[in-house]
Amino acid sequence: MLSFDWTPREKKLFIACIVISLLALGVVFLPNHAAKEQIMESSDPLPPMAEEKTPAPQQEKSAQLVVDLKGAVKKPGIYQMDSAARVFDVLESAGGALQEADLNQVNLAQTLSDGMVIYVPRKGETVPVISPMAGSTTMKKINVNLATAEELLQLEGIGPSKAKAIIEYREKNGPYRSVDELANVSGIGEKMLAKFRDQITI
Repeated sequence: MLSFDWTPREKKLFIACIVISLLALGVVFLPNHAAKEQIMESSDPLPPMAEEKTPAPQQEKSAQLVVDLKGAVKKPGIYQMDSAARVFDVLESAGGALQEADLNQVNLAQTLSDGMVIYVPRKGETVPVISPMAGSTTMKKINVNLATAEELLQLEGIGPSKAKAIIEYREKNGPYRSVDELANVSGIGEKMLAKFRDQITI
């Protein structure tokens, strides 16, 4: 074995050289290693971006409106219809017009409006015009000399028994000569007549 006889000063210089060499190696290799780690970290795949979902278009609901169907139809009453519907659509919903209906006086192609009144007269029926209501067709009065019991039931306060009494009175005494004459019908009177006076004619 080789042996070195070094003085204490030489030993210190040797150790100092070794320490300096190690430090120099650390300065050279450690930054490169850290840089490599940083490069590896930066090369990781990016997380996928969340896909933006386009909201499905909402289907528009068709607007609804309410109309009042009266007169010579199979099922008179209140009907809820689509805003694109026309008068003939309401008649179909009501089962159609009666045989005695005079459809020549009705505009079957007319578009509907909310609150509209559709009146289908009978053949030979004379119906004067009431002041038109906003958003409705011309409202027509009921002729008590020609009306059926079904039509009379549309009058305020008139039930089956009073409708029958109105018809029996005109059959027994002839056509009504004035609206006031209805007060002579059994079960009607002046107070009852006042409820539907504006809805009738002779």
